[in-house]
Amino acid sequence: MLNWLARVLQSTLGRKTGMAISGLLLVGFAITHLLGNLTLLKSHEAFNAYAQKLEDLGPLLTLAEVGLLALFLFHIVLALLVTMRSKSARDVAYRVSASTGQKTIGSSTMRVSGLLLLVFLIIHILDFRFKKLMGYEGSEDLAKLVHDRITSPVGLGIYVTAALLLGFHLSHGFKSAFQTLGLRHPKFTGTIQCLGWVLAIGLALGFALIPVALLLGAGGAK
Repeated sequence: MLNWLARVLQSTLGRKTGMAISGLLLVGFAITHLLGNLTLLKSHEAFNAYAQKLEDLGPLLTLAEVGLLALFLFHIVLALLVTMRSKSARDVAYRVSASTGQKTIGSSTMRVSGLLLLVFLIIHILDFRFKKLMGYEGSEDLAKLVHDRITSPVGLGIYVTAALLLGFHLSHGFKSAFQTLGLRHPKFTGTIQCLGWVLAIGLALGFALIPVALLLGAGGAK
């Protein structure tokens, strides 16, 4: 199995396929993560109860976190490998795309948005999960820790910027994944593009509006 996977990932097509599959799985995580974060708008107690349910999973949570981290790294490494292998070919494709009017903000900023999202992920983990694991003062009330962080001027700017970057990344990445997997039939192209935009806009606005809503008093300030 591992030998087969290694052979597949040695080819550009195999790497793009792996990147597409891992990307779609990460979209699923982003949706789940947003739904969990939205409990913060209900109340601090609701968010802490949600977080406690995850903590109660014990080893399963640790396994899920390790798996998620591996998925992120897998997606990023494949993206870097594809970038290095096909830079000249992609530059030509971008010029052709631009000449036919198909170039978008999402497609032209994929590398930048991806790298910046990685930086945000590292900051996010250090801000919350790492502090929780290390018993950082105040981390026992995770809702307050999250609330205070994302409603501070710096935290708000970082969080909203990351949400917008996610939207740009998905606006191109979602439909591109379907195309790579050979699932973008002309008959369903419009539906896939529409779904991609719905996910991109929905996730971007969903994450970005959380700190704004908290600033306006949602969830009960503490």
